[in-house]
Amino acid sequence: MKYKSKLHPSDYALGENEKFYSDMAAKGWSLVRRGAERSFFEPSEPCSMRYRIEVAEPTVMGPDGYVIPQEQIAVYEDCGWEYVTSRGRFHYFRAPEGSEAPEFYEDPRQQAETLKGLRKRLFIGMGVLVLVLALMILPFSVVGRSITSPFMLLLTIPGIAVFWFFFLLRAFVSSAVNLVLISRTYRRLKNGIPLDHSPKSKGMLYVFLDRLIWAVGLLCLVLTLVQLTNMQRTALPAESDGPYIVLSDIGIEGERGESFGRSSRLESTSSVLSECWHTSEYAETNTGGTTVSLYQTVYRLNSFMSSKFWIRRLTKHQAFVKDLDEYTPVQIDGLDAAWISENGIEAAAVKGQMIAIIEFLDGKYSTQRLTDILNALAVRWKEY
Repeated sequence: MKYKSKLHPSDYALGENEKFYSDMAAKGWSLVRRGAERSFFEPSEPCSMRYRIEVAEPTVMGPDGYVIPQEQIAVYEDCGWEYVTSRGRFHYFRAPEGSEAPEFYEDPRQQAETLKGLRKRLFIGMGVLVLVLALMILPFSVVGRSITSPFMLLLTIPGIAVFWFFFLLRAFVSSAVNLVLISRTYRRLKNGIPLDHSPKSKGMLYVFLDRLIWAVGLLCLVLTLVQLTNMQRTALPAESDGPYIVLSDIGIEGERGESFGRSSRLESTSSVLSECWHTSEYAETNTGGTTVSLYQTVYRLNSFMSSKFWIRRLTKHQAFVKDLDEYTPVQIDGLDAAWISENGIEAAAVKGQMIAIIEFLDGKYSTQRLTDILNALAVRWKEY
């Protein structure tokens, strides 16, 4: 048998769904199953059919969602209604047009009572989503000292960050639309106005908006995959070939080694927001056999990006000192601004659209060494 699937209105557009299934029956398609996004039909003789939706919220979950008591189904069937399928809290019945099957509720206010729990859950869900979205947005303004990864992720692999935002946006829009739909229906029923079983609206505007958000999100994922495919991961060159320095540029000579199983590496990538180089260099010095580590993340922001804005956010990713105000500003020829931490480990620099975040470990924790690194970086940026 040839089956057919079709996009349906939102679960919470009760009247629109009832009309949708009645129209399909008139075209010779009988509802078999309702999925998350699409409804599935089997061919039948074109007929006039009434569809009705019952909302139930029992505490017991069945394999297909919130089950409706068999006793209630039996009562409806005795009255002439055929049980068709369920999706979540929504249960679908049908009866031939003109049959003696009575409406489920003589008083609309009784039907309104079945929607109260549904509205409450949607209100709670909206509150949770607003909180999550706020936690994503606020770090870009006043908080986020402990929430560091979104900033680096947005600059280096923006597709992932944007996809995650659109994923939450879709959830927010879906919840908002559903809340509006069910609240509108609830108010009308509460005021004694019967549910419109054949509204003029098809209820597909939200479906279009939902598909648009998903399309943008999937486009972000595709762009991310392209970017990750083109990401360069190589051994760190003996001499710098990018806007970064190596240990030999500050007079530290030694044989390159490993730290915790990691070798000296260079990773570089490019996105619509910036180009990024990340280096990890480990060397065992000729004097004393001390292992020295130099970590750098260098960004070249696109022209519409503000380096002043991003330097403050990116320093929050540092291991020890996460607030730029706790760094000491230093004057370095060739740099617009530079900072070093009092612990002698971390530093940051800005020149035009260039940003560098640095971490240096040699066991001595000298602020002078950080100054040497910044001077070498200024020379390298001028040459680059």
